[in-house]
Amino acid sequence: MYEIPVYVRSGYLPFNPLLNKSLVSFQTIELYHHLFMRCPRLGIQPFVRALCDLQGVRFKNNLSVQISAAYDLYIRLVEGVRLKVRQALGRDSSNWRMLNNCGGELELVIRMLLGIDGNNSLKRFQRREPPSEDGKSLGPEKEREDNRIGGGDYFLQPEAVDLWDESQWHKWPGWTPKERSPKIPCEDRWSNLKESNTNRTFGHFDVNGIFGGFCRHSFTIVFLDMIRTGEHSKYMLALLNHFMSASRSLGVGYDIACGMTAKIIRSPLNDLAQKERLSMMIGLLHGYAHNRLCQLSFLLLYIQGAGIEDLEVCERYFAQSNALAPVTRYMAIANYAYHRDNMESYHNLSRFIVSNYKQALGILSRSRNTACTLRAVGLLDVKNAAVWLDEEKAYLESHQDIPEEDTTKSSYYLALGKLWECQDELRRARATFRMESGPPSELNIDHANQLVLTERQMVNKQEMEAKLLLDVQSLEERLGLRRDQRWKRDSEAWNSARELVQTAKYRKAADKLKGLTVARIFELSKMNVAGTGYKMRQHIGDAMKKRSKAILSALEEYNACAASLKPPRKLLDWDDILNYTYLSEFNFLRESRADILDKPWAKPAVREAMSELFKLIRAGEEIDRLHVEIKRLLTYMKEEEEYFATVVRRHRDNDEPLAYQIWLHGRERSRFNESIQKLKGFTPGIGARRQTVDGTEVVDAEAEGQNPNNENSDESETEDEEDERTEAILTIANDPV
Repeated sequence: MYEIPVYVRSGYLPFNPLLNKSLVSFQTIELYHHLFMRCPRLGIQPFVRALCDLQGVRFKNNLSVQISAAYDLYIRLVEGVRLKVRQALGRDSSNWRMLNNCGGELELVIRMLLGIDGNNSLKRFQRREPPSEDGKSLGPEKEREDNRIGGGDYFLQPEAVDLWDESQWHKWPGWTPKERSPKIPCEDRWSNLKESNTNRTFGHFDVNGIFGGFCRHSFTIVFLDMIRTGEHSKYMLALLNHFMSASRSLGVGYDIACGMTAKIIRSPLNDLAQKERLSMMIGLLHGYAHNRLCQLSFLLLYIQGAGIEDLEVCERYFAQSNALAPVTRYMAIANYAYHRDNMESYHNLSRFIVSNYKQALGILSRSRNTACTLRAVGLLDVKNAAVWLDEEKAYLESHQDIPEEDTTKSSYYLALGKLWECQDELRRARATFRMESGPPSELNIDHANQLVLTERQMVNKQEMEAKLLLDVQSLEERLGLRRDQRWKRDSEAWNSARELVQTAKYRKAADKLKGLTVARIFELSKMNVAGTGYKMRQHIGDAMKKRSKAILSALEEYNACAASLKPPRKLLDWDDILNYTYLSEFNFLRESRADILDKPWAKPAVREAMSELFKLIRAGEEIDRLHVEIKRLLTYMKEEEEYFATVVRRHRDNDEPLAYQIWLHGRERSRFNESIQKLKGFTPGIGARRQTVDGTEVVDAEAEGQNPNNENSDESETEDEEDERTEAILTIANDPV
């Protein structure tokens, strides 16, 4: 690449800054650092024990403490060197890494896709004095004051986060309180949508985890500490503000995007979100567990420009970073993120692009079959698919909130039924008491005790009757009914209210059945994930057997409720449950009513065909995005090598050690460039627009649209096949079939 002398990194690090009686070699600590970055589960003690085994000496506990101190010093030195290198490269601004790890695509509807989520594995314990004698309160803090800023530009500081707490919104200039948003359909399904859960403090922990944001290629955007709270909305608002204030519009995947959208609208972030055209989405892993109304608004399948991305990058990242839990420190988290960005995410970037490209082409290859299916179900104009989705959404919104009058009628129906039941039991108790009563001389002790018990039951029923009567009278006042207008059994009003109650019971049974089936599907998918051990598979298998019994019970309850409705709803059997992999069918099943059974979008065949159509459209969008990303990656590789060579030459004469460190920094990523360009299915080419730090666009003079599929590959298509495929998808997406 360019000539630079190779330095042998040698020397020793002290265990104690004042008493340098013992030292450890720089190379030993460097070896542990690289092992730890590749396997965060490797603690210092096992490493020290291995060194003792190699040297043939006995392990001592103080060696682990000494090596730990030396490792902290090593990290401080490394961070200092990285800062000098970034300054020499002109990349030391707080936003540079965030803006340049994954550039926004000007040509696309959604310029950048992010995934955000909280993770409670990386907790940090808070040191306190012993609790009070009664044990009801924690002792005072005894943490040593530390004004250092940890984590570098990977962490957003708590002061910037606290500004987005709802209690601080009134301090934002120009913000005016808005009315509360309507009830969120999924609020009862997700615990982190309830402020009572996210606001609370968790035991003895000072930090309850981290809230992170990652681009779709797994590059880290920023971390936030969740301090003494759960997954509070302020962390999402602070992260989005931090990013949108410095960047462009983006699409954000979040498992509770439906609820957070309402929070954004009410918050001071709303103006910036509208300006930057922020799109909130639900990742595919969590999407099908949401209410159908949420899916129509936030599921990636129905969002223009989303492509085939699942936006579950947080789940994948946290699955690996959880290994940092035993050594939760800023330096460990930040260094792991740095290593993962430069050594893993960048290395796998081309594989990610090629994999998505082939996956998108695989979806597009089904275009002819999808066209035949669309004709078979009568979807002759593809534009009707979007219209039917809007109709379904409007229908569900109209039935989202039960009218207050219907709720009152249902409550009155139940209260009246309980009153009549209580009165019947009271009449029987009185009759029994009269039969058992007799002259005192004729009563023996057992008979007398039974009579006392019967009398007590009768008195209890009388008190219950009085209480229920007050409830009934209160509801009659709300309904405007007089005493002589009280409902009778089998009256028109009584039957209407009974239907409302039965429908509510039916929906509850459908929700229960769906919940158990969701758990079953997730468990099955977990069993097939690579890396799931034998014991875990056995555990999941045993749980599945027990879960199946619960599903059978819920199925029987559902069918009983479905049969009681007029007209009866569709009954299900065990095979239906096994085949319900598309969980949206349960949402539809819950909301199905007689007035929509004849709607085209309510028919299962049409719904499945529409789903395939939207997959084709998203696959076409993915191809467009990948064409841009391929050119950007290739341009980046060329420009980075040229830029690093220039900077190294600039510093080689007056500061050769710094030039060497700059060369090493450039090698962290450039060493993967050769393997990227040799990857099967990846065609080398140069040319793309590239965003610089100040937001301007650099256009390469050699920019050309390259087909990323290797034409010499066995898996590539002929030009005729590609033309046919393109023609088919364009016909489906734009013209009547």
